[in-house]
Formats: sequence, structure tokens, C-alpha cells
Amino acid sequence: MERMKNKRINRLYSGALITLGLFLAGSCVDIPKEGSLAPDINYRNRKQQAIAGLAQSIGDFQVSTSTLPLYFEIVNITEANGNDVSALQQEIPVIRYTKPVVGDETAEELKLKSDTVRIPAVAINQHTGRLEIQEGNGIRAGEYHFDIQVSNSSGTRLLKDALVIEFAEYELKSWSGSMAKAPEIERVGDAPNQILFVGHLDGMPLHGNRIDFTESRALGFKGTFVDDTQQGEIWNVGFPVKEATTYCNWKITTNESGVGASTYENAEFNFVLGRPGSYIIRLYK
Repeated sequence: MERMKNKRINRLYSGALITLGLFLAGSCVDIPKEGSLAPDINYRNRKQQAIAGLAQSIGDFQVSTSTLPLYFEIVNITEANGNDVSALQQEIPVIRYTKPVVGDETAEELKLKSDTVRIPAVAINQHTGRLEIQEGNGIRAGEYHFDIQVSNSSGTRLLKDALVIEFAEYELKSWSGSMAKAPEIERVGDAPNQILFVGHLDGMPLHGNRIDFTESRALGFKGTFVDDTQQGEIWNVGFPVKEATTYCNWKITTNESGVGASTYENAEFNFVLGRPGSYIIRLYK
């Protein structure tokens, strides 16, 4: 009887030692964290449009059932026609404020509260997955494809063609019904940074003095008048030329020489020019 009792005690003691050993061993090993990277992660509306030169934020990532947080990285960029993509990686100087801005600071005070950093023309927010496009970039028109790597605690996945962005160098936003047809925009060179406005009346081009942008200058594109020429009216502009409702007056006379009774008719239009260079905008009345 005594022998059976001792065996039972020994078994209990051994079991306790094994349990204790497993506990101690387990306390020295990290337990893997649970996580998942859902098979259906993607961007909503993966094909997007953008205007070169302007600051934009693009990309609405759908995490599905993935474990958060997620981390994002651009792995590769290609252009549909094999064109150069270096402009997307060019570093752009960007002002970052290092101290709170109250709103009544002088230019010198703002300078003391800010710093200039250099950021790629197109970068990705590593926490949200949004592509952040910096103002002042020199991206050419084209269709750009982005391969993006997504990571979390469970691993990584490469999303080929995760986002496709079609860049344009300019865009006509709107025009009034008083115009005979839509204005036409053409980029004709890398320099100078100018716009040549060519007014047409009944299909015929006019001398620059027959159209006028000097009224309502609080509105419209920001620029400096240069000259009225036989080819049209010339303005120097800084880029990008941002969206603004622009008013144009046509001088309508009784004959093409400009002699005789004159009337003025107004029209309005709205446009954006992104990439620096020389442009012609043709207007029709």
C-alpha cells in the first residue's frame, strides 16, 4: 500500500515538473502575433487622372480584412509607352513649418518657423498608401503605372499596376456659351513661360489688340501683360497656372481694319496649365 502511494506521488511530482518546464520554456519564446493580409486588397478606382505641375493626393486603398497597421512602398514605376519616368523621382523643394503658425506673422517670422526639405515629385504615404504629388513637378503627359508593396505583421505582397495615373500637361475646365466653340490649348515649347492668346472672330484670327484681359484682373489667370502683336496677345505667367475663371473682351468693329463703331462682348473660360513652357490658347467668337 505504501509503495502504491509513493508511485502516485512520484507521478504527480513528475507531471508538475514537466508543466513547469514547459511554462518556463514558453516564457523565453515570443508567441507569433496573429495577422492577415487579405487576398482582395486593392485601390478603389485604380485608374486616375492628374495635371502635371499641381499638388495632388491620389489613392483610396481598401484594406478589406487585413490586419492593421499596413505599410506601403513604391517598388517600380513604368510609362505605358516606355517613356522616361525620372521626372516622377526628381526631388522638389517643399516648405515645412517647424513651429505653429498663428496667422499674423511677417515674412521674416514665417521664414524662422519653416524649413525647406526635398521630396520626390511623387512619393507614397507609407501609412495610408496615398500617392502625394508635389507642386512644381515637371512630369510629362503620359500613362504611369505604379507597382506598390504592402506589408503588415503577417508578411508582404506586391501589387502590380496597383495605381495607373494618366498625367496631362493642361486642362480646359469650362467655357461660356457665348463662345463659338471650345477654346483650344496647345503647348508649343519648353520656353519661355508665356501664353499667346489668339482671338478668332467668325473663324478669322485677330490682332492682339482686338481681345482684352485687363478687366476683372482680380479674377482669372495670374500673369504679366507683355504685348499686343499681329499674332495675338502675349502674357508672361508663373507655373503652374491654377484654375480661375478668366474674362475676355472682344472688340467688335464694323470692318476688319478696326476702324468704325466698336462694341465689346464678354466671354469667360477656365483652364489649368501644369508643366512650364510656352502655350497658345485659341479663343473663338
